Amino acid sequence: MKSSFYEKAISRADKLTNVQLRDIANNLMLDKERLEAALQSMFDGIVVCNLENVPVFINRSAERILKIPSGWEGGPFWMAISDEDLKDFFCWALTSEETILGKEFALEGSGGTRIISVSLSALLSGDRISGTIIHIEDITEKRKKESQLRRAESLAALTTLAAGVAHEINNPLGSISIHIQLIEKLLTAKDPPDIPAISKHLDVVKDEIERLKQIVVDFLFAVRPMDIQLLTENPGAIVREVVELVKYEAEKNKVAVKVSIDKNIPDLLLDKRQIKQAVLNLAQNAIAAMPKGGKLGFAVSCANEEVKIAISDTGTGIPESQLSKIFEPYFTTKKNGTGLGLTITFKIIKEHSGEITVDSKEGKGSTFTIHLPVPQKEKKALPILEGSAAIAGSHKEA
Repeated sequence: MKSSFYEKAISRADKLTNVQLRDIANNLMLDKERLEAALQSMFDGIVVCNLENVPVFINRSAERILKIPSGWEGGPFWMAISDEDLKDFFCWALTSEETILGKEFALEGSGGTRIISVSLSALLSGDRISGTIIHIEDITEKRKKESQLRRAESLAALTTLAAGVAHEINNPLGSISIHIQLIEKLLTAKDPPDIPAISKHLDVVKDEIERLKQIVVDFLFAVRPMDIQLLTENPGAIVREVVELVKYEAEKNKVAVKVSIDKNIPDLLLDKRQIKQAVLNLAQNAIAAMPKGGKLGFAVSCANEEVKIAISDTGTGIPESQLSKIFEPYFTTKKNGTGLGLTITFKIIKEHSGEITVDSKEGKGSTFTIHLPVPQKEKKALPILEGSAAIAGSHKEA
């Protein structure tokens, strides 16, 4: 609003009195002082450079964070920086006219290591680039809080896992204890002992020991970092392999399989074995959710820079109260489930920088969707505006 008022006033300057012109000048000075005071009061550093990359404004926070001498005047902005890594970065970023968002640096000082985030963007005047704005944020405390939160989350997850393992191990241990007691009774009850009965109890003990081993294997798989081997693979081809694996089980359970894979699904960097396991887990869960038969759907599509793998069923569905818990360790609605299948699936997808979502209605079925990002080629950050030749020319004229 004020800028349009000043534009009109300037256009009529020859008709204004000296008093009116003085008032306008005073108001302009006050506006400038307010703007400068606001920028100087910011906790974040702000630097404005012209087309020659020479700073025309540096606020106090920028001087403090980057250790720039107060009132520094000189050549290109990077000449004011003492840290060699930062100096090289600003030299490259400003001369290459790149837009940079959140580039992080660790700066050593007397008070310890500080982490800063640096962003550069074009300063636009209308449709012309007139310089560069540099934003510097000290994110040391933010990173500390994030680290503390991650540790707290890891501890909570470990506590949940430990409680789940203790519960899972307790059942087979109890069974083993009972059958060993029964064996002891048989050994002392008769002479000679009842070998067939003892063998029967020993078979149960062996089964429970194998169950314990599997619990430990699943637990280690859930907590250990995954050894991901990324190779160029096609998600559509992986899904077709899973379909072939579950076809027999689906037919046996009166489940009809429908497959829909879009053409031109792009290749991605994937660990084929792990992604195959994740899709297989979801498919087997879907079949188990349809004890009286139903329809199992596989759909692979690509849109909005991501590949989607959807596995749907017409089974029992998941109660709304349980939807937020299904990926938690040892949460299961199956009688013989370990409660780690979806946890492991979730972990596999996260290791591929993907997401997994679920849409379910009790009594109507569920759809689990894996979202895998399609890598983007690097783009030139500054937008190419109309009249780019004029902009390029303005570099020479400035």
